[in-house]
Amino acid sequence: MIPTALRTAARTSGRQSAAAFHTTASLAADVSVEHGRGEWKTYGDITTYKPGHFQIKTYNKISPHGLARFPKENYEVKEGENAANAHAILLRSHKLQEDEVNLTVRAIARCGAGTNNVPVARMTELGIPVFNTPGANANAVKELVLAGMLLGSRRIVDGINHMYSLGEQGLARERVEKDKAMFGGRELKGKTLAVIGLGHIGAATARDAEALGMTVTGYDPGLSIENALKLPRSIALKDSINSCVGDADYISLNIPYIKGEGGTHGIIGNDVISGFKNGAVL
Repeated sequence: MIPTALRTAARTSGRQSAAAFHTTASLAADVSVEHGRGEWKTYGDITTYKPGHFQIKTYNKISPHGLARFPKENYEVKEGENAANAHAILLRSHKLQEDEVNLTVRAIARCGAGTNNVPVARMTELGIPVFNTPGANANAVKELVLAGMLLGSRRIVDGINHMYSLGEQGLARERVEKDKAMFGGRELKGKTLAVIGLGHIGAATARDAEALGMTVTGYDPGLSIENALKLPRSIALKDSINSCVGDADYISLNIPYIKGEGGTHGIIGNDVISGFKNGAVL
């Protein structure tokens, strides 16, 4: 039997944004422990998982504050190729290939909401559970969404580039007051934001948008009670993407990327874009 619990966390440290992970996994009884038995190192007992140095293989940079939550007396954290006989894999954006999953691996954790960079179907066939971390980095992503709206409305980047150009010509001091009128932009207050996907990130974005004085509409056919309770009271829930975005000045898409039939690939197509207001920002 593989470990019944895998608890990890990767939290924000200074400017470093990372995800937190905390979950418990139980496998069905028909998953055989014979898978890769001969490849195991002598780190504890394979059947009962008595305390021992279980190897955690990491890809990408994981916050040391999160990795510190693995007790050193039981876990050994190594990067990439340095963990040839890892019992678990912890990754962020790395696109995991099947040949990178050794016979010793018993669990995979993705520090983020999506799992499209992990071959989940194949891992399921092998009896290897794949965990994600929904909501762990929601605040960081929400702030990026808000920053995107500000950048899209106030022409901040255009203004910066213009000032760099004037500086190179020695005209910055002379033209700054006159030229700033070129980049007036528009305020967010009073504008409408459509939020597609009302999970942890979408709900947080909706709340902060309301606090900025925006009108918020939302669409999520799979809205959970937990996330519904986190939404601002003023949000107008819609029954389709088209009805949600029709009056929106800004559209925030907060859903996982899923290929295949019934997935989210191509969800914003010409039929939806044609219904955008003139000047709407996606």
